[in-house]
Amino acid sequence: MHIETEQHGEMSGQIDANEEMDHYVGTLRYRIFEVGLISGPSVEAVRAQFRAICEMTDTGGMVRNGIIMTGYHNPDFSGDILRVDGEILGEWTSDDEEWCHFTAVDTVEVTLSAPSPWMLHDSIATWMNCDGDTTEAYPTSA
Repeated sequence: MHIETEQHGEMSGQIDANEEMDHYVGTLRYRIFEVGLISGPSVEAVRAQFRAICEMTDTGGMVRNGIIMTGYHNPDFSGDILRVDGEILGEWTSDDEEWCHFTAVDTVEVTLSAPSPWMLHDSIATWMNCDGDTTEAYPTSA
């Protein structure tokens, strides 16, 4: 059952009640594109998650595939990688040749690399969907 829709610039969060599971789900959209799902025990909890995500995008973050890359639109060209639910997945950075590298939490070696932040974002989503299997993602550079 639809409860409300939060708006923030071009981001929106449609909050619905999931009566079967007794919680609330928010569908995140950038313009018309669905970019992630959030959930919580109350409308207020989902609304707070939506606002936190909007703060990250306001400061240069990018949300796609249920994953947030902070620093995406900043000159530093580096930042944290998290799920929209707040779970920290790791961090990313770029090198002098502007290749982007993701290092997962609790590792010291680069997990994934790609020639652009957009492609790295896609590679991380593939890696997450494969439970860490990176065969569909760009291999790390040596």
